[in-house]
Amino acid sequence: MKGHLSFVMDGVNRSIMMMMNLIIVRVSGPLRRLTQGKTEVELAASDLAECIDKLESRFSGVKEQVYDEEGDIRGSINIYVNGDNVRSLQGLATILKGGDEVSILPAFAAG
Repeated sequence: MKGHLSFVMDGVNRSIMMMMNLIIVRVSGPLRRLTQGKTEVELAASDLAECIDKLESRFSGVKEQVYDEEGDIRGSINIYVNGDNVRSLQGLATILKGGDEVSILPAFAAG
C-alpha cells in the first residue's frame, strides 16, 4: 500500500507543478557545488534561457559554467528536456511547461 500511496502523491505533485508552471531542474556533477549540493531545483520558466537565468539568480556562477563566450551552451555541457537533447530541439529557445524535467549534465567523450 505504501508504494501505491507514493505513486498517487507523485501524481498529485506533478499536477500541482503543472498548474503552477513549475519545472524540475536536475543538476549533476560539478554544478552541484553551485546549487549548495542540491540535485533538484524547482522553478518556473517559459523556455530554457529563462530557466538558466533563474538558476543564475538563485545560484551565482551557473551561467559561467553552462554558457560559452558567445552565450551558447558549452560543448562540454548537455542539457535535456524530458530526455531530449536541446541541441536537437530549439536550443535555448526550447519551450518549457509545468511538469517538464530539465537535466544539466557534463558531456562525456568516449575514447
